Amino acid sequence: MQPLTTDRLALRPFTRDDVEAAFGFFGDPEVMHFSLNGPHRSRKTTEDFIQTNINRQLRLGFSIWAVIERGSDDPIGMCGLAEFSHGVEGIELAYRLRHDRWGRGYATEAGQAAVDHAFGALGLDRLIAAVERENTSSIHVLEKCGFGFVRDQIIAGKDALVFEQRAPV
Repeated sequence: MQPLTTDRLALRPFTRDDVEAAFGFFGDPEVMHFSLNGPHRSRKTTEDFIQTNINRQLRLGFSIWAVIERGSDDPIGMCGLAEFSHGVEGIELAYRLRHDRWGRGYATEAGQAAVDHAFGALGLDRLIAAVERENTSSIHVLEKCGFGFVRDQIIAGKDALVFEQRAPV
């Protein structure tokens, strides 16, 4: 896959060389506050996550990708697509950014690039996203990326909101 590029970012498949930088945000309790599994407790967990996404990319042609600021090569976060396995059927848009990159519009920029790729090159017809009710920043990102609220749902014991977006016709 060629990297997806925006004005300020590139999204590319993770590589094994990304473990250290990725552990920096996956291991951060603040960044992972709303994650179903919480922060990664070891680099091995991050290695396993990256390997899962390398395999997913090879198998499906999409995955959770590394988010890179253009002109750099170190991941500052992740954004991409994965099968959702928590009682909501579909391909999920997911994203996380290092705390020092919050508030710059990067999540929306990366999310929109992933949505455009999903409905364009990948030919998907529907995406979903699930977010904890208290995660208002993420809700705003989803709305800016064109997702609409579908329903409330308990996911992994948490009060969540399910969003959806369908491909343009």
